Amino acid sequence: MKLKKFFAGVLAAAMMLTVGATGAFAAGTQPGSKITPNEGKAMVTLTKQLTVKSGVAPSGMKFEFKIEPGTANAAEHVVAGTVPTGYPNLSVTMTPAAGQTYTAKPDTPYTAEFSFDLVELLGGNATKLGKYAYTITEVEPNLPGITKDNEILNMVVSVVNADKDDPDGSNYAYYVALRKGNATEKAEGKFNNDYETNSLTLAKKVKGNFGDLSETFTFYVTFNKGDATKTYTDILFDKSNTEISITKQNSTDAVKSLSYGETYEITLKHGQHVDFTNIPSDVTYTIAEDTTKEGWLYDVSLAESTVTFAKATATATGTVNANGSVTFINDHQGTPDMGVVLDNAPYIAMLAIVAIGGVALMLNKRRRDEE
Repeated sequence: MKLKKFFAGVLAAAMMLTVGATGAFAAGTQPGSKITPNEGKAMVTLTKQLTVKSGVAPSGMKFEFKIEPGTANAAEHVVAGTVPTGYPNLSVTMTPAAGQTYTAKPDTPYTAEFSFDLVELLGGNATKLGKYAYTITEVEPNLPGITKDNEILNMVVSVVNADKDDPDGSNYAYYVALRKGNATEKAEGKFNNDYETNSLTLAKKVKGNFGDLSETFTFYVTFNKGDATKTYTDILFDKSNTEISITKQNSTDAVKSLSYGETYEITLKHGQHVDFTNIPSDVTYTIAEDTTKEGWLYDVSLAESTVTFAKATATATGTVNANGSVTFINDHQGTPDMGVVLDNAPYIAMLAIVAIGGVALMLNKRRRDEE
């Protein structure tokens, strides 16, 4: 009985492994190994590799790749492959696991695999022994912050007899050799992209002998896309102090991120700042300080001269192409009360001259009396 159970367990395990292996094979085979058709398809797998250097990359990023005929090489007996009419671009969509995001990991890339059928690509050549050249190039991603992999992936597909020792003229297998750009060494079939964004810091500084460091200042902040045709993710932020308020304009509800084209109301005191992050290059911004509140006595200026600033409205504008900062300086100067009425200054000056003259005459008379 025990022996029967043991063999039954072994058989079940073997069946599970067989199913697992079939599923893995159906998904595709890595280039460099022999690919034997399975149910009429010969799948080959490529890899998309994404390195998030800064920010948080969007979920559901779609990358596309175009396959075209390559260059013939008579010395290597390679001919240019053909691409069937209407053959679609290869594509892969990168989506993180549930509850996770593509956070910055400069040393650990995220990966996703995608496959295509060699039999479909080769068309009539799928049953003609020989070597066929193709190129695979990445289509410009419609994603801000993403750097395109500009290196061409050169692919040579070899059509061979499935059984080299006893070919039957009806069963074929395939080998795929990949080389990146002009390299002679074989590649692994990876397309590499970087995701990198910028940050912008909004800070408040108060100075002047009457500058009130406890006063709260209100700002209106708007970010706009650099390219309206691309898909942007929200702008993130970090506050230097928990009492800083960030809401949509004309709303009291706090927000967790900033959308493009929306205006947000932000409150800051002296020494406080907000760091806006996950901003792709070419994004524009407008930051206006509220100068209409009652008792406004501050002269507003900027610390950074590279930012366009309309002093009349205390509004700063610019384009984010690198990490930067905008510091609004509110200068409240004034003249302390020294116990002197400034309107009587001319009369006081005259009295001072008379007093000085009187002292001089007295000293002069004393000197004469002593003589």
